Amino acid sequence: MNRLFIDTNVLVSAIVFDKNELELIKKGLEENEVFISEHILEETTRVIIKKFPAHFDMFEKFIELSNITIIDKEVYCESIEDFDDIRDRYDAHVVACAEKMECNFIISGDKDLLEYEGTEIEVLRAPEYLKRVNKK
Repeated sequence: MNRLFIDTNVLVSAIVFDKNELELIKKGLEENEVFISEHILEETTRVIIKKFPAHFDMFEKFIELSNITIIDKEVYCESIEDFDDIRDRYDAHVVACAEKMECNFIISGDKDLLEYEGTEIEVLRAPEYLKRVNKK
């Protein structure tokens, strides 16, 4: 069983565009543990309200009904400074939370995270992760 950390862009795409990202979350919830941080929940909420307001109720219901574990800031905030070498410092919370939760994968479309080499956690785009797990 894998432990997946889902980034904002993947969560937004799953709700709004219903493609690989939604398949990944569905498959992830069936076969793995899926995590987001409190930061991700807040950012996703802001993005959906600002750019896709018609999807907000669906997003709220999705979060309420899914088995995605939302990690409180207190769990990972002290670790954020451990990742100050990441290009976009805002992304440090993603790695900090994923490491605290002992995730195997971070699923993201963020170029800075995809190129980051300061963690043992593998960072993949949704389609790449799906190809890997569908081969098994």
